[in-house]
Amino acid sequence: MFRKLLHLLILYFIANYLPCQGQNKWKSSKDKIVIPFELTHNLIIVNVKINNVKLNMLLDTGSDKNLLFSFPENDSIIFYETRKVKINGLGKGESLEAYVSNNNHMEVKGYSDDKFQILLITDQNINLVNKLGLPINGIIGASFFQDYLVEINYQKKNIYLHKDSKKNLSRKASKYIEKEVIIVGDKPYFDVFAKVNKGIKKKYRLLVDTGLGDGLWLFENDTIKCNKVFIKDILGRGLGGDIEGKKARVEALDLNGFILNEALVAYPDSIAFNQLDITKGRNGSLGGQIMKRFNWFLDYKNKKFYFKKNKYFDEPFNYNMSGIEVQHTGLTWVPEKVGISNENSSYANSLKNSSSSRNTLIFDEHTEIKYNYKLKPIFEIYAIRPESPAAAAGLKVGDIIHSINGKKAFDYTIQKITDLFQSEEGKVIKIEVQRNGQLIDFKFKLQKII
Repeated sequence: MFRKLLHLLILYFIANYLPCQGQNKWKSSKDKIVIPFELTHNLIIVNVKINNVKLNMLLDTGSDKNLLFSFPENDSIIFYETRKVKINGLGKGESLEAYVSNNNHMEVKGYSDDKFQILLITDQNINLVNKLGLPINGIIGASFFQDYLVEINYQKKNIYLHKDSKKNLSRKASKYIEKEVIIVGDKPYFDVFAKVNKGIKKKYRLLVDTGLGDGLWLFENDTIKCNKVFIKDILGRGLGGDIEGKKARVEALDLNGFILNEALVAYPDSIAFNQLDITKGRNGSLGGQIMKRFNWFLDYKNKKFYFKKNKYFDEPFNYNMSGIEVQHTGLTWVPEKVGISNENSSYANSLKNSSSSRNTLIFDEHTEIKYNYKLKPIFEIYAIRPESPAAAAGLKVGDIIHSINGKKAFDYTIQKITDLFQSEEGKVIKIEVQRNGQLIDFKFKLQKII
């Protein structure tokens, strides 16, 4: 569900409206800028400021534009030089209206762009907090990668911008594999070899796409076919609605001698691409589930990428074996007991005088209990894969999750729920849901089909 966040917003004709403008973006006194990031669902999330407002943005090599589609609550942003345009994205829906805005100010650590160009999406249905469990306000695209050497260290969860690319590459390149990159429309592509089916090794040209949570997407055609063992799944959500497709495995993926066996591959339905200008010769995308297994240097100016494997390299390629897709659907106040005291104690007397709006005192004859109320997430079932264990058990779209394996749902995050559903074949999942005001219990086992 979370896997193709870039494809919320792929655009194909807006490039004519947004010419590049060179400038000095390096504001730091040092030769290296360190930008920490959060890695969730194989996606890179960074904290930035746009026109002095703090935002969480997806860092995306697969997007040629910077995009903004939500704002922090109780906050507003002033934008400059806006004009209306039409956009299209993956999915089955119609085109949407958006606004191009020029000459904005974006900053992150010692990097600053005073002529930041951004596309404002006004559709209120785009809310990535629902899918990821944390607020994502937009996407930082190509403009971030073009001026300096960008190092992505998935192990340390840091982005490093290097002012002197030659100095850093000469010192570190011997430990990394060098790969030629083709830049088309400000987006990077390179070739990999894979045995997709029937044991035949072929070359595929892929978009290098940190905004794709899946590891590999391939476009089916006369020569690229999904193998016979697959599941039908929802791969993500686009501007036009859900992106459906098939999910299977490739026999082996060969990235310059690094062999990844039994890697997951998704084949999006062709209807999702009807209105998009797919670069000639492109066969698919290489995304975060594979990219996170390496640390990278991205040298756009010289059209070369450098990479070496890291601690994630040998992780298995797991997928959601439950068939349930979960989304965040709001917040609720939950009481947490923080103190019990005898009514006559000095502590109890001090609690009686408390004026905090978040604390409630409940008395009986002998004791006094203090509760601290905290906002906790509510999770609902957004989609269920047909013929999956969850579907067979009787779970339905719209069910509100109350508990999983005896643990209250609000004590999970979406990432932890995802990890649980990907954990191990045969694992028993006991789930309690609220449906039509009633609590109902279900049980099923995780089943590995592909």
